[in-house]
Order: sequence, then C-alpha cells, then structure tokens
Amino acid sequence: MRLTLLGTGSADGWPNPWCECASCAWARAHEPRGQTAVLVDDRLLIDFGPDVPRAASRFGVSLAGLRHVLVGHAHPDHLGPEALMWRSWSTIADQPLDVVAPPAALEVCRAFLRRWEGTEPGEGSPLRLLPAVAGDHLELGGPGEPTDPGEPHRPGGPGYLVRPVAARHGDDSIGPAVLYDVTAPDGARLLYGCDTAVPLPPATLAALAGRAFDVVLLEENNGDRPGFGEHLDLPDFAELVAELRGLGAVVPSTRVLAVHLSHRNPPGGELTARLARIGAEAPPDGSVLEIPPGGALPDGATAAPRRVLITGGTRSGKSAQAEDWLRAEPEVVYVATGWAPDGSDPEWAARVAVHRERRPARWHTVETQELEPLLRSPGPALLVDSVSLWVAARLDDPDFGAAVDRLVEAWRATRRRVVAVTDEVGSGAVAPTAAGRLFADRLGQVNARLAAESDEVWLAVAGLATRLRPA
Repeated sequence: MRLTLLGTGSADGWPNPWCECASCAWARAHEPRGQTAVLVDDRLLIDFGPDVPRAASRFGVSLAGLRHVLVGHAHPDHLGPEALMWRSWSTIADQPLDVVAPPAALEVCRAFLRRWEGTEPGEGSPLRLLPAVAGDHLELGGPGEPTDPGEPHRPGGPGYLVRPVAARHGDDSIGPAVLYDVTAPDGARLLYGCDTAVPLPPATLAALAGRAFDVVLLEENNGDRPGFGEHLDLPDFAELVAELRGLGAVVPSTRVLAVHLSHRNPPGGELTARLARIGAEAPPDGSVLEIPPGGALPDGATAAPRRVLITGGTRSGKSAQAEDWLRAEPEVVYVATGWAPDGSDPEWAARVAVHRERRPARWHTVETQELEPLLRSPGPALLVDSVSLWVAARLDDPDFGAAVDRLVEAWRATRRRVVAVTDEVGSGAVAPTAAGRLFADRLGQVNARLAAESDEVWLAVAGLATRLRPA
C-alpha cells in the first residue's frame, strides 16, 4: 500500500489564513497544511474536500487513475462535489468512479450534479454512488472493474475491501458519519479515523478489535485547546491510541499518523515531540509512505525509550509531562511515593486531588515507597511520582547510600517502560537549614545517578519540556 498525503490539516488548514497566533505564524513559515485527504495506490482517495484536487496538482500527482472515493461525512472540508464536475471536463470523464459516502453526503453530490450538470448518476453514468453504512462492507474492484458491493473479498485480488464503522461526529444531517477500515489488494490494512470524538461507539470498538492495522490515521484537531466540535485533542488522541492498543487494533508495528491538524496545536518541534511520546507522527503534506502488509517497521524506526527521567522545579509541569509520556499505554501503574492525605494538611490534599483527577481511569495507583520490587518485576508501564519524595522519606536513613545503590541498579536493569519525576534542586538558593541542604545534596546525587542510567532525560520549565539526553 502506498499512501500520498494530499493534506493533513483541519477544515481551515494550518495556518488559518486570517490568523496571526504563534502556531499559525510558525506553520505559515515552515509547514503549511491543507484539508486532510489520503490517496491510496493512486486508485482510492479518502476524503474529497475542495482543497484536494489543487493539492494533487501542487504535488505533481495526477488523479486520472482514481477509481474510488471514500467520504466520511458531508461537512464541506470532507466533500467538495464541484470536483465531480471538474472531472467531467477531463480526458478521463468516461472512466468509472465510485463515490462511497453516508446517505447525507451522497445527497449533497446528487443535488450539486442536478443543479450544475443537469444529470443524475445512474445507468450509463461513469459515476456510481454507493452508501457507506456502519457495519456493512463493500468490495471495490480494480481499474475498470467495478464490483458489486457485498461481493466476498478476494485476498490478493484487484479490489479494496472497505468496512465503514460508526464515528462520533455530528448527526444524521451530515451522515451518519463513518470512519473507514480498508484492506488493500496486497493485504495491507488501514484505519482512517477522521473525524470523530471519544468515546467511540461500542460497535466500532468491537469491529476494530484484533484488526492489527498496518497504518492508522487519526484526527487530532484540538491540540491543547479542547472543546471545539466533536474532535480529538492531544489527551483524547493518546487515550484513543491506548484503547486501540488494548484492543489489538494498534500493534507495535502500526504506524500511527496524526491528521486534521489545526492551529489549536503547539507549533514547531513541540508537537512532533509530544506525538513521538505517544508513538505517533505527523508527516507533512505531500509525503509518500510505503506501508507493507504484515507489520514491517519503517526504516529508521526505533523502540520507545524504556527509562525516562523528567526533572524540573516546583509547578514546572513535570508531572503533567510524565503523564503525557504514558497516556497512550493501554495499562499503567502510577506509583505515588508521597504520603496519603490524612486531613491535617488541606493544601497537600488539594495537590494530591489534582493529580488523581488528571490520571486516566484505567490507570492503577499504588502508594508505596518500595520502588525496587516494582522495577525488577515484569508488568505494565510505571510512572513514578516522585523520586524527590522517595529521597525525603529516607533522609535520616543511616543506610541511605545502600538504598540508592539498590534503586539505581533496579532502574538500570528494569525491563518495564518507566517514567520517573524528580525535582531539580540545583537552580535555587542554598537552603537555610541543615536538613534542607542535606536534602538538596542527596536528591542531586540521586538525580545524577538515575540520569546516567536513563535512555532519555527531560527538563520541564513553564509547562514546556526540553530534552537533555540524548542531546
């Protein structure tokens, strides 16, 4: 399966042409994105907004070989029926073209063709309008070979097997909206998840279970500014990836692509870094990706770092950064090393409550100071918050050095994926008390030793993270 990303942006694109926010300024200068659409093998196009034909021309891509168009719903960035008229003016006007879309989107096509072409697709027309209904499947034939919907799929044959599944986006007036599960003639599997919010309908999750897709394209419209329409923001995106991993729809070899990106996302390398923590990427418009069937990783792909240390000052955002690292894991053990609130300290209780509310419901919390057994045992990913409190609890331990040795050895040897949070004590004033100076000395030593055994080390400042290791 060969994918050509004709667009990866939102309805208004990224940048929004009228906007001068920092995100749009960056995108305008470095990486503009048009309305999302993906061309598969030059034969099948998913989504067909008004930007798409001109994007194909900009990238030197001919749509003459296009025989199948899949549309998710009738919003105008996903369906530009005027392109059907433009096609009728071309040298391939008499070649067959399937338009697969929900009923409301098909009606948009019919109304446009009646108004501007005076035609109705039907007998003798090269256009074939096919309803996309969640739970059905369609077999779309190879070039010049339209196949009857519902015909059994022939592995290795010329056709594409298309399974619409229900989205959570809009109402029947634009659809009902669907997402697409597509199997190519070579057996490669693609999931196109654009547009939708979470949670996905139970029937959709059941249909996707065990599919082991080779590539998944998921919308990520809302970035750090949730609440705009029925779309995914960055935490929702990560949560959905985690759910798909738990279902076996996303497997270690699956390429996860973020699309339908808007200026609600952070600019520059920040989005790239945050998606990488999820195991996702956001290739630019015009990218051509070869997706082999059966789960081969792309050249240069690397495994996720196993040991990550995140340091930062008070209220630097280090805990939130750590949570983002593991939000796309299907299972996480959250290791809280602090003391449980007992009602004597309302401010501490409020801090703990904020942390608890932020954690996904599927995470399991363990309140313990005993980190070594968890690091040495097999199991799901660990989030340790924090090393600082582990040190504070052992400040008067006469065997502190031996305890640190055991912790560092367990950190070095762990086979689990683990992200640990700690405080950066080297940037502040010298503590006025002996206990404070001892804490700073000991925590600094522990941080340095853990950092030396970490795959990655990050510094959180003002809610942003900078990688310290590898440089």
